[in-house]
Amino acid sequence: MAALLWLAVGLAGWANGTWAATPPGPSVAFYYADDLPVSLLAQFDWAVVEADHVSASQLGRLQRYGTSAFAYVSVGEADQWRGDAAHVPAEALKARNDHWNSQAADLTHPAWTDYLLEQRIAPLWAQGYRGFFLDTLDSYRLFATTDADVAAQQQALVAFIKRLHQRFPGIRLLLNRGFEILDRVHDDIAGVAAESLYKAYDAGTQGYRDVSAADSDWLMNQLQRVRSQYGLPAIAIDYVAPADRATARATARRIAEAGLIPWVATGALDQVGVGLIEPMPRKVLVLYNGATADYGDFAFTDVHMFAAMPLEYMGYGAVYRDVNQPLPTGTLTGRYAGIVTWFDSEIAGTGDYRQWLIQQMADGMRVALFGDPGLSISGRLSELTGLSNVTNLVAPMTVAEHDALIGYEGMPPRPPANEAGFRWADDTHGNVAHLSMHDAGGQTFVPTVTGDWGGIALSPWVLQQGLPQQARWVLDPFTFLQRALDLPTMPVADATTENGSRYWMTEVDGDAFVSQGNFPGAPFTAQVLLDRVFKRYRVPTTVSVIEGEVGPAGLYPQLVDRVAPIAREIFSLPWVEIATHTFSHPFEWLSLKPGELAGEGRTPAGYGYNLPIKDYHYSLEREIAGSTAFINDTLAPPGKRVQAVLWSGDSVPPPEAIAIADRLGLANINGGNTAVTNDNPSLTNVSPMLRPFGEHVQVYSPQINENVYTNDMTGPFWGFRRVIETYKLTDTPKRLKPIDIYYHFYSAGQPAALNALTEVYDYVAGLETLPIHASTYSRIARDWYELGIARTLDGAWQITGATQARTLRLPPSLGWPNIAASTGVAGVRDLPQGRYVALTGAPKLTLRLQNGRPQSGAYIRRSNGRIVDWQAEGGSRTLRVQSDTVPLTLELGGTTGCRIHAPGARRASRGDTLELSYSGTDSGLVRADCG
Repeated sequence: MAALLWLAVGLAGWANGTWAATPPGPSVAFYYADDLPVSLLAQFDWAVVEADHVSASQLGRLQRYGTSAFAYVSVGEADQWRGDAAHVPAEALKARNDHWNSQAADLTHPAWTDYLLEQRIAPLWAQGYRGFFLDTLDSYRLFATTDADVAAQQQALVAFIKRLHQRFPGIRLLLNRGFEILDRVHDDIAGVAAESLYKAYDAGTQGYRDVSAADSDWLMNQLQRVRSQYGLPAIAIDYVAPADRATARATARRIAEAGLIPWVATGALDQVGVGLIEPMPRKVLVLYNGATADYGDFAFTDVHMFAAMPLEYMGYGAVYRDVNQPLPTGTLTGRYAGIVTWFDSEIAGTGDYRQWLIQQMADGMRVALFGDPGLSISGRLSELTGLSNVTNLVAPMTVAEHDALIGYEGMPPRPPANEAGFRWADDTHGNVAHLSMHDAGGQTFVPTVTGDWGGIALSPWVLQQGLPQQARWVLDPFTFLQRALDLPTMPVADATTENGSRYWMTEVDGDAFVSQGNFPGAPFTAQVLLDRVFKRYRVPTTVSVIEGEVGPAGLYPQLVDRVAPIAREIFSLPWVEIATHTFSHPFEWLSLKPGELAGEGRTPAGYGYNLPIKDYHYSLEREIAGSTAFINDTLAPPGKRVQAVLWSGDSVPPPEAIAIADRLGLANINGGNTAVTNDNPSLTNVSPMLRPFGEHVQVYSPQINENVYTNDMTGPFWGFRRVIETYKLTDTPKRLKPIDIYYHFYSAGQPAALNALTEVYDYVAGLETLPIHASTYSRIARDWYELGIARTLDGAWQITGATQARTLRLPPSLGWPNIAASTGVAGVRDLPQGRYVALTGAPKLTLRLQNGRPQSGAYIRRSNGRIVDWQAEGGSRTLRVQSDTVPLTLELGGTTGCRIHAPGARRASRGDTLELSYSGTDSGLVRADCG
């Protein structure tokens, strides 16, 4: 419970501390491992990284929100691991440092400084680095034995620093120590760091220890001199074992109390540690068994289909890794909120995985193991969990007792026969049995348990399978994950709501654009939708076409002259956003192979893997880039271009397809299968939001299209009206999804289907929503995945990267936003589903909390538009809000005693709330002066 305790207590006094108003300098992180956690490091003002482990894309993302990246450069030693021995001047190497497998260099040797300049720093400068962390500055002491030798080395170091400024104007240098030369270089550097003020790492023993009082005092005096005499940021880097997060936090606070900038992490600096801020991990490492998944893709695994959604609701994105492939190295505590697995059976060849899991748990990582743990809980795992496997169970089994974690959506009427479980190996881990069983022989065993290490929930007590496509949760996944991973109480990033209103998007897949509707004159379905839906409902609508249906290179070249004008008219509507639904409409993306002749492969349902377009050989580039170019060149009006790709068929594109969309600057959406209804109300029917692949992310549609509700349009044709049930069930008691009116052109093929569609529109139009295009939602969802939340040492919350995903959901125990004391916070609305805090879209902001609701000072309570301007000064607010094609409404709370200047708005007051209504989409500048 260390994370929860730290967040809940002990910080009240910090808010009144001496540096609360004036922090000791920029927040700084040091991270040298590979697989850079960009979303965590980008929350710091400065991030010192090992550039060989950073891609160009990662560097750009790191710098996007104002983080200054400093590349590590060893000035006094040659690193053996870099593999650039051909460039290292061997004649300049003078002594060996066995602790770090390196060699100390002679700084007076011209070949060495030329090497540093041309082979190390110049290439990094070309890559975009403008800051450099100069390390090993005093390694010359390994061979310089006289005062004269030492003085010569120091003078060479000063000359090198001066030379860097001459060669690279504007360069920023951060030194590791170098106290002896500060009087000569203080104007040439950005700050000074030093290691081991209170806590040290011994490379020889690979252990951690306290620093002696004498050594600590000496170093403190040096760092204070950096601050007081030279006015430079002074950074203390201390080292603490990875599992001892509480000591890391206490050490960081102690350093900051002294007016220094803290960084506390592991000895290898391979951990996201604690500094002036502590980034709260928002990613969970999710392991799956690619050997048993369809196509080896996690999209077809239980852990993705069922566990990811509860994690996302609680604010955590999944990072998927195949357990059969190399797993992340380095220290994962501080980087991930936990490890989640869901296996069906033991993992083949578990030796490497077993040792990896043991190391992560020993480092303090919490685990949540669903289904089958994948390995036996014995040996070291028994020591870490306090559990051991039970064997030789005898049927029948009976339920002895269970708590509220079991029976979430129902209980099996009788225990299934294939049971397994655990008994206590010891009582040292605070284990809690959530379900206890007896077998016929009188043995007691536990299938579901949590403890101070995590939790295990064994099948069949996780899901109960009924009819095909019908399952229900036996386990409460939200509470189990919270307890197993010991998730802290913190603001939750939310992608369902903005400015107190639920998102509403409308997206139309291009299928059946050329079909003819069952209406007088047999019009094209595209014409029916244009006349009876698109022109009637002037809301943000994303419409796509399939080039293979409407283009001359497709299936129906004889119809192009008749259908292309309809497409052009649809795309000319101001509220319609243009999208591509690909060239040949792949039905099973992962079954298609590059170069395969269209229509050759067959799905289990008997249709081709894609449309049988004559002489077309499958190409991802043609599907996405080619269809986009066709629409832009022939169908889009001047000034409008394709904004999104709506995935077709099973909507499981390969990562390469998502990368092409990203390269083209296209948003992407579709996939998932959210279709929870009153007769099948299980949350197992609510899909995740995202399918991420490293830097590329597929965004799923919030709800499924009309196919599911109409049995693939075989009847009932009116079935799509049941999506209203889905909207309600994904809104209460938990708001799990935005609203998505998602359908195809064949919804205009039958009168009953068209009537159902308009019924859905009319229902949604009566709700309090914020209408947006599908591309906007896609950007919001992707922004949500990377958004950073950090706790500052003075008790506030720092939010980074919330430029599109602009909402936080506050747990009631955290209170209310103190809007006047925060930056980038515009409002709050308390709903039964949660307390939603509105953010302004600023790339970095501070949220401060208070016990009671805002009492004075105007704030946004609800709007159907997005903030485009927000300025706050004292009791005054200046804001501007715009809706996307619909008349704007804006509710301001806390307006009692305020003077509101809102030209052109119709006003209606209710208590301390003022509603402003506009005939247009722009509020103009609204000013609230509140005393």
